[in-house]
Amino acid sequence: MKTPRLILACALLLFATVMVRAQVRVHYINVGQADAILLEFRTAAILIDAGGETVAPPNENRDRDHLIEYLTQFFASRAAPNSPLPNLNRILLAVIISHPHVDHTKNIMAVMNTFTVQNLIDGGNDRGSGISQLNAARTFARDNNIRYAAISDNTIPRNGLIKFPELRNSSEVDLRILAGSRGCDNQNNDSLVVLVRFRQASFLFTGDAELEGGSDCDGEIPILMDFYSTTNLLNVDVYKVGHHASFNGTDEEFMRVMSPKISVISAGIHTQRVPGGFHAFQFGHPRTVAVDLLERFSSMPRQPVNVYSMPRVRRVVPRVMRRAVYCTCWDGDIRVSTSNANGSQLRVQTSGRPDGNPPSN
Repeated sequence: MKTPRLILACALLLFATVMVRAQVRVHYINVGQADAILLEFRTAAILIDAGGETVAPPNENRDRDHLIEYLTQFFASRAAPNSPLPNLNRILLAVIISHPHVDHTKNIMAVMNTFTVQNLIDGGNDRGSGISQLNAARTFARDNNIRYAAISDNTIPRNGLIKFPELRNSSEVDLRILAGSRGCDNQNNDSLVVLVRFRQASFLFTGDAELEGGSDCDGEIPILMDFYSTTNLLNVDVYKVGHHASFNGTDEEFMRVMSPKISVISAGIHTQRVPGGFHAFQFGHPRTVAVDLLERFSSMPRQPVNVYSMPRVRRVVPRVMRRAVYCTCWDGDIRVSTSNANGSQLRVQTSGRPDGNPPSN
């Protein structure tokens, strides 16, 4: 019987083979009620967030171990003798931390200590539930000659802040940051928003940006829509659903602006309920009002699959999903890739459902 590690290694090698014609693949890694997203290009890889859920002993390192194993097997697949793609030598061009909450920073030091990181990018925040992990990464970057950049919102021009222009030369990939930190008390509204484009394909990552603001800051999503209202930068193919598909991260106006083909949620499975209250079940993720919108506006179909959503906290309702809406809570690790030379076609692959059911592709 194949071990999970061998299955993961074989799957990633297969995905690398498929990648020959593709130029971009995004890996939404299942780290529970948290975010960790690997951007794979032909000549580089970038990690957005390195979070993890709080899990009771003896499985408290579940998400850290899965993230490190996933990245290890990914790099191994690129180094294999029969890999059609360049060996990346266990190098991450950058780690981008969207905002300093622990579900986005928890495992950053495990990543920094295991792989070679060339750049660390965040919003320069000085507080948040995950600030201790982020500060440790900043210190590590300083001590190991890793380039560090803090992105504030007032430094971003009307066409976004272009990062890593070398990607355009080597892989025809355009990566730009559309929003940065504004010093909000609610760090969700300080999320770095990242746009990745390859020819006709585009991917948007909004962190935990919210619709509503507080006394000190307006909601980041309306600001984003207003700032880029005269451009087409927010009209994207793949939407990484904001704030784990909370009720306050996605609305109809934003979905109309994006008009995505595919939407991907990173959220924990509802059966994870202890220890503490930092789980999808207590938050009500993915929230039914958000999933309804995603299903309505995500234009690609998927094979019908039994899933669920939460109309409120602590209540789970089954549903059948027929559109291209995916969740790590339903589908495990999720990979979305361009499947032809001009990026006009997209392919979705899933690793296997957290509840033990077969993968749903």
